[in-house]
Amino acid sequence: MTAATVLAGLLLAAPAAAAPPDHAAGSDNPRSSRTASLLYFHDAHEIGPVLTGGQDRGGVARLATAIDTVREDNAATSIVFGGDLAGGTLFGGLYKGFPMVEAFNTIGIDLANFGQHDFDFGVDNARELVAASQFPWITSNLVDADGEPFVAGGTWEVQRVGQIRVGYIGLTDAIETTSAGDQLDELDAIASARAAVEEMRAQANVDVVVAVTQHPMDENRELARAVPEIDAIFGEEMAEYDSVVEWEGDVPLMASEGNMGSLIRLDITKDRGDFTLAPSVVEVDHTVAPDPELRAVEEYYEAEMEENLSTVLATVETPLLNPDHASRQRETALGNFVADAFRAYHGTDIGWMNGGGIRAEAPGPEFTTRDAYAIAPFDNKVMAVDVSGAGIVQSLEQAVSRVDALGGGFPQVSGMSYDYSPTASVGSRVSDVRVAGEPIDLAATYSAAVTNYVVGGGDGVTGFADGDVLVPASQAPSDAEAIVAHATELGVIDVITEGRITVLP
Repeated sequence: MTAATVLAGLLLAAPAAAAPPDHAAGSDNPRSSRTASLLYFHDAHEIGPVLTGGQDRGGVARLATAIDTVREDNAATSIVFGGDLAGGTLFGGLYKGFPMVEAFNTIGIDLANFGQHDFDFGVDNARELVAASQFPWITSNLVDADGEPFVAGGTWEVQRVGQIRVGYIGLTDAIETTSAGDQLDELDAIASARAAVEEMRAQANVDVVVAVTQHPMDENRELARAVPEIDAIFGEEMAEYDSVVEWEGDVPLMASEGNMGSLIRLDITKDRGDFTLAPSVVEVDHTVAPDPELRAVEEYYEAEMEENLSTVLATVETPLLNPDHASRQRETALGNFVADAFRAYHGTDIGWMNGGGIRAEAPGPEFTTRDAYAIAPFDNKVMAVDVSGAGIVQSLEQAVSRVDALGGGFPQVSGMSYDYSPTASVGSRVSDVRVAGEPIDLAATYSAAVTNYVVGGGDGVTGFADGDVLVPASQAPSDAEAIVAHATELGVIDVITEGRITVLP
């Protein structure tokens, strides 16, 4: 059953949720005609609420209520989604973003930018998400393999909100961490922003320019300084549980909580040709009543996941944890378990898992199918390839090159060990690489169990690309399937750190 079928069935018997206001035509409300309210959120991986400190937040049902409350306050309100609705979590991995698009169609979203996770299942899946959307997507810096804008005619968008004409540009980064491969190119953000704003100003009458980005705060500060025509910037979440509003001169830099835990409200008031920008935070927490129809949708998916993913595969003797993204910088028991699962499935010399692909913990005491798919939600395939010792060392150097930025390529390994120094020069950080306890032979060939994402150059790791393929992706299990098989075989999971990775000064 598709997400569209589920939503249609659940919403058929009840009145539809409030449609988006006709803000392009303005409003008779004197306040809303002078003030446009932009509501911004992003990071929509989970359709239902997520638990934080014993209280839940987010979910599309509460999001709808929070949005409708602002619409009641000001009819001239526009809803902006910043990106990331596919991949990244168990729900996003299983459903690939489509239930979120259908929910957003129901709520009435006015504009969307792409996040890198929207390409976790490739370019074709992203295009299908766009096709299913009843709202426009824009991107100012993503182009296809032919150099054409990824969204035809969608490098910028102007919308009239009340009496104010708002121009939007969209920027996305970290495409190299996705499964887009060579079908998508990420252009320089600042150059693309300048070009989009210049073209927009030349072709349209715009009062205020808003950049919608997937960039962190420091990059948005640089953007504000480099492109002074931008009046406001919505950016990537800076903290899962906190909203952020800062300023770069007169430009507000704003980021909502992860997993739809809040909205950023930006009120733009027009007074005799001058515009005042006033940002604030709208919480989407346990105090917000859920929209009943969309709550029914959340419950449907919660029940479906519980039914399909509750099988107990093993008991957990030692908790499999990943505190503070530890698997992106050092050896973890969880990383060892996953790399062991890959190696065990194919019986290869080594197993390799990029730490950024580990997305959840498994504290126990039971290990279920849900745990396996939550840990590895991207549906990558565990290939078996032959690789030279030199290729392994090259890949290690590339994979640890961004450890200071918690780069997702950092390798968790099985059947091998290595030392690295995060303070050494990039390209000279790795030493004492061993396979089966013996120093690696650069000229020798080793078999490796590794995902198609890494083989394809994900996170800038290229050493596996030229190896002979033993088990192609078309015949390989998914990463979660390999984990399920390994957990079932073990029965009791008692994995510890054992010196596979040594961090040097």
